[in-house]
Amino acid sequence: MRHKIECTACTSINCFVKKYCTGEYLDKISTQKNQNFYKKGDYIFREGNTMLGIHFIQQGGVKVVTPNLNGREQVVRIASDGNILGHRVLGNDKYYFNAIALMDTNVCFIETGLFRDSCMSIPDFAYNLILFYALELRRTELRVKYHAQMNIREKVAEAFVYLNDVFGTNAATKTLNIELDRQEIGDVAGTTPEQVSRQLNDFENEKLILRKKREIQILNVKGLKNIVREYKIE
Repeated sequence: MRHKIECTACTSINCFVKKYCTGEYLDKISTQKNQNFYKKGDYIFREGNTMLGIHFIQQGGVKVVTPNLNGREQVVRIASDGNILGHRVLGNDKYYFNAIALMDTNVCFIETGLFRDSCMSIPDFAYNLILFYALELRRTELRVKYHAQMNIREKVAEAFVYLNDVFGTNAATKTLNIELDRQEIGDVAGTTPEQVSRQLNDFENEKLILRKKREIQILNVKGLKNIVREYKIE
């Protein structure tokens, strides 16, 4: 980033730090944090890198992935504005997954020592971190559990519901606030680009979505949720 944005001037309404960190530690984070810009496809961190601190997405989108035995990426999590990255590695020395920008993304970085001191000094900050971690872990576990039972139609529908929950849509156009190709959708859904293409055609015929090149317009999010309603992933 060309210019560092202080926490008090940041426009991100979902930032975990702004929500729960107060007083002198908010000031310390604001002055001591590093801010970095990543283009789409850039790695925020890689599997095996030494863990030096915690990342917060100021604006943008990131996928957290791990390679499977076949060398394909398995998407563990999708994160957007205000979300935390790297917290799963707290207490360890190295990252065991990759974090890759899905779009041009601004990220704040806080060194481990300052983050730890903030948690120790502000109970509300630490408590809400635990709640966030628990909720995220629950959803990840449910996705892993149910994906093994889903057919292709359900996997792709669930991927769109997930992307809609994380990134939302433009209020006027109903277009997802992220552009993805077939491979990227397939990575989120846990299927192939060819299977995604066939399912996108079906969803368009059913008036659930509308494609405009890499843009996806969500016409009927309730209809997509109905496809996966029995799995209750929340």
